[in-house]
Amino acid sequence: MKRFIVLLLASVLVLGTLTACGGDKKPAEGGEGEKKKIALLCDQAGTQVFVLSMIEGLKDSAKEYDFEPIVAECADSAAFEDNARALVEEGVDLIIGGGWLAGDAINKVATEFPDAADYAIIDSEVEAENVKCISYREQEGAYLIGMLAGLVTDPEDNTFGAVHVNQGAGSFKWRYGFMEGVRRYKPDAKFVFNYVGNYNDPAKAKEYAIQQYEQGARFINAACAGGDKGVFEAALEKEFYTSGQDVDLTTPDNPYVVSCQIKDTHATISYLLKEYFTKDWNSDNEVWGLEEGTIGAVYVTHESETPMTDRITEEGLAELKQAAEDIREGKLDMKSIPAEEDYK
Repeated sequence: MKRFIVLLLASVLVLGTLTACGGDKKPAEGGEGEKKKIALLCDQAGTQVFVLSMIEGLKDSAKEYDFEPIVAECADSAAFEDNARALVEEGVDLIIGGGWLAGDAINKVATEFPDAADYAIIDSEVEAENVKCISYREQEGAYLIGMLAGLVTDPEDNTFGAVHVNQGAGSFKWRYGFMEGVRRYKPDAKFVFNYVGNYNDPAKAKEYAIQQYEQGARFINAACAGGDKGVFEAALEKEFYTSGQDVDLTTPDNPYVVSCQIKDTHATISYLLKEYFTKDWNSDNEVWGLEEGTIGAVYVTHESETPMTDRITEEGLAELKQAAEDIREGKLDMKSIPAEEDYK
């Protein structure tokens, strides 16, 4: 409880200025005349852009809908449950789990206190039916990265690689979208995939990337969380092209990182709270992508301070942007994914 109180006080100090009325918006009310309280239960932010973006999304939404924002950062698994229970006791109206680390805690309190609050979780799924689980159509952004890979590589380059955390249904969404995007330009392309087995092994990721390069891959997609930097190091040493995941990791210091697939958690929080305040709230699970503004790719749907590589022509960029629009409008169907065993 003490940990939560400290975090809550810190959140009030940081976010307290955001509880003023938001322009002409009607104030959101909890009880009689009270503002609603919306809490984000998340990992310690530090330099994690994935978490920092959620916090910024909460701040911006607080300005728009005039609620009291609370950020409960958690140092370990025990803190997640302690803070979740404290939020329920505090009378918070909506508790949002920011990522899979919050899953167990959200599932427990939603099961034990089903009527105490509304519940949601981002980028994870739990069993409790009263928790709104938000997942992503990552394959839509991966398709754009695959197209980009086909554009930046030389015509004779026909082998493409990727280093992932692990193999499974979640990983296949990324691999499927990436392969389909590449095959738009190179229908006979070959692919090499490796899996590091955890979320933070840059040394193994680098080793796999170099092996893929030696097998002929000249674009290697980095999709191994903290291991991505190992792929980036290999790209700089061997001079092959690559891309990162979730946030904009492009930098002038490494011209071979030519884009990143975006999983926009700021947009996710904003869209979630728009639904909470403007629609009839329900706990139905939803899957969001380009259409909702939560998935994309650097230079295609999201701007960057890093100059775009000259390997992408104006014509190529226009094709990428048109593909993104086609996905949004449903003209290009990336919502339907085959079973991995049926995909060739």
